[in-house]
Amino acid sequence: MELRQTLVGKRLHNVSVPAAVVDRAVVRRNCSQMLQTCEALGLAFRPHVKTHKILYGIPIPPSTVPRLAAIGKRLSPGSVSVLVDHHDQLQHLRLFKDITGYPLSLFIKMDTGYHRAGLTLASSELSQILSCVVDDENDQAETKFLGLYSHAGHSYAGSLSSKAMDLLIEEIGYLQQASDLIKGLHPHLANQQLTLSVGATPTATSTQNLLRSRDGPHALDERQVEAFNQCIQNVKAKHNLLELHAGVYPFLDMQQLATQASPSASEQHPGRKLSTKDIAFTILAEVASVYSERERCEALIAAGSFALGREPCKSYPGWGVVSTWGMAETPECERSGWQVGRISQEHGILTRDPIARGDIAKLCVGQKVRVFPNHACVAGAAFGWYLVVDSDLSEERQDEIVDIWVRCRGW
Repeated sequence: MELRQTLVGKRLHNVSVPAAVVDRAVVRRNCSQMLQTCEALGLAFRPHVKTHKILYGIPIPPSTVPRLAAIGKRLSPGSVSVLVDHHDQLQHLRLFKDITGYPLSLFIKMDTGYHRAGLTLASSELSQILSCVVDDENDQAETKFLGLYSHAGHSYAGSLSSKAMDLLIEEIGYLQQASDLIKGLHPHLANQQLTLSVGATPTATSTQNLLRSRDGPHALDERQVEAFNQCIQNVKAKHNLLELHAGVYPFLDMQQLATQASPSASEQHPGRKLSTKDIAFTILAEVASVYSERERCEALIAAGSFALGREPCKSYPGWGVVSTWGMAETPECERSGWQVGRISQEHGILTRDPIARGDIAKLCVGQKVRVFPNHACVAGAAFGWYLVVDSDLSEERQDEIVDIWVRCRGW
């Protein structure tokens, strides 16, 4: 409440920096496009909230079970789920029911190519976990088996919507194979609905192309459309539920733009390629110095890796891209001509954006700039709250802080 009283109504030019800024109009469009796609395709959807359901997103460290159970006790049965990929994890999960009074819901984590966590179809762990979970389900059970879960993190390496869709089709097929294996080994599950939860932002949002023109920039070929529809039919025929999950899709960032997995949600340019206009999250920073006498003009901003993160982006050699916001001379493209070319803990050096053509916007000491980060999840973790603006408001109010979103903190 105190933050809102202090900051709501102020302009971005008048707040302390660095600060994290969210454009809720862009968030609204990105979320609506994802939800409308799932509704049109008849798919369930599970949003992740690490940046902006509680499903603990990795196999849970045993020491966190009491804290998770404390949250679960305040919620209803079935509201908390975890992932498992080793039978030794199960003994540590018994405490959850002791604290909450109801069984903890489980997904078995499958590895569909990312190799961060999860099991393959050939893993002996799969049968060991199933023997402990599936064959022990009764009124006194300490856990409840919901289904299978995978994360296609390797989809971040792609640069085409067609590549993201191919990975999604592979992911669905792999989990369906795992479901067939499980139901074959445990016939009493044959008609039980298992949730097959698949995705990552590139693969999940690639489904948006299924509702777009077949000749647009993100058009999928007929083979992919047919293969995806066949996947859905196969899942339903085996009495399962297909669920998409994604995390950074409301905000997007430079890494997501590099994947070009989904079409823009912009009402002005429906179906066009993703651009910085689709990024809802920026870091507000201040120009501390300008170096016009260097071989190429550079500038210093008081925001480094502590504010922007230090994750690379495959589409350009920098650590963030400066928007055209607040520029006296606005270039024709959506980028100002500046990037964070070098970075240290507290400061970033602005250098010429490699895609810039001709003159770039001039900077001055004390000027505020907004930077599109490479990875919004990492950059966002540096801030306790986000300043919320709304680009759907009248032009004179688009820099006005209309709300404060406070992050959940802790591990």
